[in-house]
Amino acid sequence: MDEYQIRKYLLNLIRITPQSVKLILENNYEHLSHRELYFELKEHIDNFVEKPNQNKFFVVSGLRGVGKSTIMYQLYDHLLNSKKISAKRILLLDLEYLKYEENLNILDYINVFIKDINEEYYLTNTPLFVFVDESQYDEKWDWAGKVVYDEHVNVFIIFTGSNALNLSYSVDAARRLKRKKLYPLNFMEYLEIKYGINLGNNLSNTFYSMLSTGNIDEAQRIEKDIQIKLSQEISSDIKHEWEKYIQYGNLPFSLKDNQLEIVPETLDITDRIIEKDFLLISSLNKKTKKASYSLIKLLAMRKPGKINYSSLANLLDVDSKTVKNILDTLEKTELIYHIDTYGSPSNREKSSYEYYFLATQIKAAYYLNNGDVSSNYREYLGILLENLIATSLFKLMMYKKDGFNLYYDSRKGGVDFIIKSFDKKAVPIEVGIGKKNKRQITNAMRKYKSDYGIVVSNKTDHIVKDENVIFIPVQTFSLI
Repeated sequence: MDEYQIRKYLLNLIRITPQSVKLILENNYEHLSHRELYFELKEHIDNFVEKPNQNKFFVVSGLRGVGKSTIMYQLYDHLLNSKKISAKRILLLDLEYLKYEENLNILDYINVFIKDINEEYYLTNTPLFVFVDESQYDEKWDWAGKVVYDEHVNVFIIFTGSNALNLSYSVDAARRLKRKKLYPLNFMEYLEIKYGINLGNNLSNTFYSMLSTGNIDEAQRIEKDIQIKLSQEISSDIKHEWEKYIQYGNLPFSLKDNQLEIVPETLDITDRIIEKDFLLISSLNKKTKKASYSLIKLLAMRKPGKINYSSLANLLDVDSKTVKNILDTLEKTELIYHIDTYGSPSNREKSSYEYYFLATQIKAAYYLNNGDVSSNYREYLGILLENLIATSLFKLMMYKKDGFNLYYDSRKGGVDFIIKSFDKKAVPIEVGIGKKNKRQITNAMRKYKSDYGIVVSNKTDHIVKDENVIFIPVQTFSLI
């Protein structure tokens, strides 16, 4: 588009956006309460409305379907209706609708919005707001953000998109932007969104302290308060609610649908990842594309365990290098992530990874779509639980950058996970439906000279410590 066409496009967009956002929030997302990241960004926006400052360039990335766009709509609605900012001063630009534009450059659109449409505010440094969704479709999004940050003290920017945003920004942009990650819902967020219950926000820190020290006192107190509150405000059985969550409730969009609709919509996420996000990260010929679809299904339909690249290559009719490239690209899209084996650096170099899905809902969708659930429902739940606990630990590790590392135990008959801080002993963790036996965990504790170990199981209803083994209910651990 030339400048005239861009101006015409933006004026129409600004005109229709208030009603579009209103309809989207009312018809599709009225069930969604605000997530923690919304409140964090809202605070920065509110401060900027009062007085422009340097906290004005944010990048939000995450898996498709995780709720990034919803937060943008909610922030737009807050500016328009709570802060009474004119719609003319807020640009909500979705690059999904512009991705086929030749030589797409979002800076051209932002400049027209700032210097032309809002010339009077540009000259008086009145706050303006630019929200760009699916920003990864412009390869130079980071440069555009840097330019706007440097040249306009009165412009607040949020770019959202896939994890490609975290793989492509320059050093200059990195000094200016603040990165925010949005993950799938934990069980606490699911309950808060579905039932509107505020369960507090200090659980992750408390659990981290318990994992790091073995002291359960504060975690027990918070767990008791949560269980009392849930018993008073939720009529359904919490264990049944948890089973719905682990299969259908990781991704916010699914809370408005019935279970028959959730499965195909969830599987569609993997299609969009391959059809759209892959191309932004890696080349994809017809054979590799077919292998990618097959590999995702194979990963989803198997028990957690380390990968044999050669076996997968034979199954997919590609070479081992292609398998590794596909897995690496799937990690970059955040569909999956890996865990390394516990041991010395040299041992880890020789061992393969274990792979997990960031959202158990995606793994469950493949099982449910293929009808492989009813034959052994307990085993199926156990597989999902191990994936969920891995994700809980993985997210906690990401939040606590210098906290601990997460590993799997490669020994025959070893525990599911090991966490290890730099200056502390290893902590073995065993996970399972029906597990409360201490034998496996105590063997690991002896092997790794651990002071305590952890069992996450459905055989206990509350956190309890038996000698030096901490037992945690699956519902409680899923809250983090």
